[in-house]
Amino acid sequence: MRTRPASTSSLPGRPSVRGSRLPPLAFWRAGLTASTTLAVLTCAAGTAHAGGFELPDNGVRAVGRGGANAVGVSDLTAVHYNPALLARQAARFSALYNHNLVLHSESFQRAPLGDNWGPDLAGTKFEKVEDENSLFALGGFLALASDFGLNETSTLGEFNFALSVYGPSAYGQQKWPAYGPQSWMLTETNLLLVYYSLSAAWQAPSRDFGFGVTLQWVDMPVMEYELAIDADPKKAEPADCGTLAPIAGEGTCGQTPTHVAGKLNLSDRFAPSAIVGAFWRFLPNWEVAVAGRVVPVQLNGTGGVELDKPELSPEGVDVELPLTLPMTARGGVRYFQETFDVELDVFWENWSVIDGYDVAMEGDINGVPVQDLAIDKQWQDTVSVRLGGEYRALPEVLDLRAGAFVENGAAPDAYSHLDFPSFDRLGLGLGLTWHALANLSLSAGYMHIFQETREISEADGKQFQQRPAHPCPQECTDPETGAPVPGVVANAGTFETGFDLISFGVDFRL
Repeated sequence: MRTRPASTSSLPGRPSVRGSRLPPLAFWRAGLTASTTLAVLTCAAGTAHAGGFELPDNGVRAVGRGGANAVGVSDLTAVHYNPALLARQAARFSALYNHNLVLHSESFQRAPLGDNWGPDLAGTKFEKVEDENSLFALGGFLALASDFGLNETSTLGEFNFALSVYGPSAYGQQKWPAYGPQSWMLTETNLLLVYYSLSAAWQAPSRDFGFGVTLQWVDMPVMEYELAIDADPKKAEPADCGTLAPIAGEGTCGQTPTHVAGKLNLSDRFAPSAIVGAFWRFLPNWEVAVAGRVVPVQLNGTGGVELDKPELSPEGVDVELPLTLPMTARGGVRYFQETFDVELDVFWENWSVIDGYDVAMEGDINGVPVQDLAIDKQWQDTVSVRLGGEYRALPEVLDLRAGAFVENGAAPDAYSHLDFPSFDRLGLGLGLTWHALANLSLSAGYMHIFQETREISEADGKQFQQRPAHPCPQECTDPETGAPVPGVVANAGTFETGFDLISFGVDFRL
């Protein structure tokens, strides 16, 4: 990858294609070289972090607080938000299970073809298409913690230790029409990322400040991505092609099928990372906290490719894709009383580290060597501002919470894509906790995420069709200015997206 330089409440009083004839194999091989590598380039980071690939936020209490959880985290999700705050929850034994269900609504309306497609194709319109996999249910968060009895006699403060396994708050599966108008960007994804974590925390005897660290083993067992490419060996004139051929359908020019779907299968079973955190109660009812991922995740996906054309044989092709999940930093200030608290956080993520993806390939397909490829992303850093809080409606029985956040998108307009539409966002969350027993609480939360609608023109789009044999169906020039263009724009159209998070969990402590 290219990089730029660069529960109990926390309130007081509680513990805290198709066709009959193929074009020449040489051109199909050329098409595969581009298609199967670029198939994952634009999605490479699978399920990662908020602002880029993830949706705020992880854990039922955080969902209800609008993601404002850096200072007031009051359960074992502290291993993720701020490991220092584990120390407030010191107990002989505690266990937490949270689960996020992500419902995403995503559609793409391809813009009508522009004048550069010639008089026979200009103005061609296309139907709106939608992601058929609207539910992603693999959002579990399991944590176990203990102080191992150290705090019974310790004069050095309080300690707590935790083991956890969880996935990011994201959606890792998509299914689009196989050869629809969006297929040049995406047809299918299946992505999974897991964090295995070991955490330790300490707070001073005064309980006014503390520190913590989470060490992580990051596992990417599955990364699958598929899109369509055109391997037509000639420059197609408009009169030779059906009206959908340049965008979708079976890809026929002169009755010769030219489209192929390429799927890349990658994995990386180990990459280290670390999160550190600290908190300080500087006044009786005021405290601040900071935390962040200080060791970026350096994944290196390896694997092979699959094609939907049996005439091609990609066996023996090795693919390697480096991927970095960047450093992050979150901080906040919290005011609390006996019956309520309010928190304001800022969360920054260094997504500008991703300037583009580079895929290395070794091997050959039907005797033709494959080539390395790259694609620009030009992502930018994201910042979200989060405001949330909690109210003890019925002491020791029922807690209510609410919150909201705003966040800028990582993807610039020109690089908008279906795989990870990280656009400007607004989220609203609600939640509650019922303390069913002295040691057992049940929680639920809901968040709706509004995301901007983007309309990208052919003049502005920077995601291009994969047409390795020739980059344009006609002339590679702008019809108005005559300036050269790099290829056929794939992301011209309207992107409409929105998300709902439904979260529930159980918290047990002794």
